[in-house]
Amino acid sequence: IPGLVAVILKLSLLLHYSSLFPAILNLASNAHISTNATCGEKGPEMFCKLVEHVPGRPLRNAQCRVCDRHSANPREQHPISSAIDGTNNWWQSPSIQNGRQYHWVTITLDLRQVFQVAYVIIKAANAPRPGNWILERSIDGTEFRPWQYYAISDTECLTRYNITPRIGPPTYKRDDEVICTSYYSRLVPLEHGEIHTSLINGRPSADDPSQKLLEFTSARYIRLRLQRIRTLNADLMTLSHNDPKELDPIVTRRYYYSIKDISVGGMCICYGHARSCPLDEITKKLQCQCEHNTCGESCNKCCPGYHQKPWRPGTLSAGNKCEKCNCHNKAEDCYYNQSIADQKRSMDIHGQYIGGGVCLNCTQHTTGINCEMCADGYFRPHKVSPYEDHPCYPCDCDPFGSLSSVCVKDEHHSNSQPGTWPGQCQCREGYAGEKCDRCAFGYRGYPNCLRCNCSLVGSVNEDPCTEPCLCKENVEGENCDLCKPGFYNLQERNPQGCTECFCFGVSDVCDSLTWPISQISDMTGWLVTDLHKARSVQPQRSQFDGPHQISINNTEAVKVLKNTYYWSAPEAYLGNKLTAFSGDLKYSVSYDIPMESLDSDIMFSLVLQFQGNGQILSTRAAGLSLQPYEEYSNSVRFVPENFIEFNTRKAIDREMLMTVLANVTHLLIRANYNIAKNAVYR
Repeated sequence: IPGLVAVILKLSLLLHYSSLFPAILNLASNAHISTNATCGEKGPEMFCKLVEHVPGRPLRNAQCRVCDRHSANPREQHPISSAIDGTNNWWQSPSIQNGRQYHWVTITLDLRQVFQVAYVIIKAANAPRPGNWILERSIDGTEFRPWQYYAISDTECLTRYNITPRIGPPTYKRDDEVICTSYYSRLVPLEHGEIHTSLINGRPSADDPSQKLLEFTSARYIRLRLQRIRTLNADLMTLSHNDPKELDPIVTRRYYYSIKDISVGGMCICYGHARSCPLDEITKKLQCQCEHNTCGESCNKCCPGYHQKPWRPGTLSAGNKCEKCNCHNKAEDCYYNQSIADQKRSMDIHGQYIGGGVCLNCTQHTTGINCEMCADGYFRPHKVSPYEDHPCYPCDCDPFGSLSSVCVKDEHHSNSQPGTWPGQCQCREGYAGEKCDRCAFGYRGYPNCLRCNCSLVGSVNEDPCTEPCLCKENVEGENCDLCKPGFYNLQERNPQGCTECFCFGVSDVCDSLTWPISQISDMTGWLVTDLHKARSVQPQRSQFDGPHQISINNTEAVKVLKNTYYWSAPEAYLGNKLTAFSGDLKYSVSYDIPMESLDSDIMFSLVLQFQGNGQILSTRAAGLSLQPYEEYSNSVRFVPENFIEFNTRKAIDREMLMTVLANVTHLLIRANYNIAKNAVYR
């Protein structure tokens, strides 16, 4: 049978490539079938074959027969069950001798569960195939939708069903197209004719079924709405204009429906995630044997713990297996969160942030999207993997000395909090130790730690709790916590404790203020200039520069500037910078040179120069070996001992440094430090 063979070949191809689609079964054999009309229900009735009524046909056993539902002779019974029992028996409707209403007969099959139906084959018995009828489908048995229309003629498709007929063997332009055909409603053969309806073969996505085709072919209930018996053309006018009950029974008892077999080819809907679908002896339903880590009656969801990616049906091109969540073996289940996937916050089992699995009910005192963190009050020690069994240990923070019971949870948290380590508790003032279970230096009396009398900032005592207090040079007071007159800003890192007042000679009395101090990190507005800033060149930003880098090509610079040139700081670094006293200027330098110049002599001397209030200061020149393509970081503290007077090369005092910082007008950093002509400096 060409149509059926094509369908089976198509589905066999599907099975071959995916290997996860169940076999095609005859679903009708396990179905429940019913009809609203069967011959002989109201008593014995005679019927005759239409083939014996055709002129010129030789007669064999030329006799009419009896249909009687209640007959003791099984051959006289033609129940609807005969249409699916696989025998040579058949179902037969009442003939129109009983009335015109028997043109309209309905047959319904309940497949007992939803399947994907590939084809429906109907075989007639001792009568022609139905003339006009509709093949319908339903999921719930209440709402039916058409699969295909059948009509005695192409004209009937238009007049009866308002559908343009499909000429010739049925073809389909869309996955869910419903057509009308007269191809299977021909009068010949007068008996044993067949109707082949393919629901997949010939449709656009037949090779790799789309979601639309899957929905179109899904059904639990199949209904045949028979609406017109096929008659001989010679009887057509007679039957159309007269009540069949008024006509000669010899004519009317020959017109009825008969079906000896209904085959429904289909398979379990397992969405490409099962290769078999055996019968469950308890429920009497076919049950998908799910693979690909899928679960559910139709393998329509991911199994617990396998929600790293959303469930998707399997196709020929992709198996779309459900992927296990990475819960570090600390949770049995998880769920998929699209927002987490978009933010790339969920780690998969391969260590990649692909997918959106979120673990549920993490055990062993763990928490987090992947159970990768310890719960509050626990920590994971250095080099302990989150995959290990029981990786989290109690913080055991001291209740007297700690601010809370939560400690630094792991290396990730310690890296984001410099100076901390996993398991370290957050101590109250005056407490120290990993668990905050002792007094800090300068405090005594655990568990109630109190500050010792001698100031940690202003005294030189090795033990501030041992009196008497010995004060730093510019500090006084019984506890060494006061600056002497003429001094201010008591600081622990200051060897003298306090700094001498600087009021440009107007006064020697001052006091400390809590001015806000900010850090400047600005790479906009820098220039490359000569020492006197008489000429300048704009630096560049190339693809090789980092986000906080600028560069200058030596070849371009020497066209405008002399052999020695400098980076010149913009306005943000100039003006009143008194608050920079004792602070740091940090910068990094590097240079690139062509390969042929790699053996050239290195002449590297970092020089920082700044001017203000008529004074020019510079750092002491010091040679340093800097190799090409290496970055060197330098830090200059603004204290007198780090600078000299530029012109005399003499050391400076604090007053001169403060005078310059009061109004910085130039800040220069030497830019070139190699004799290579084609060097690029950063």
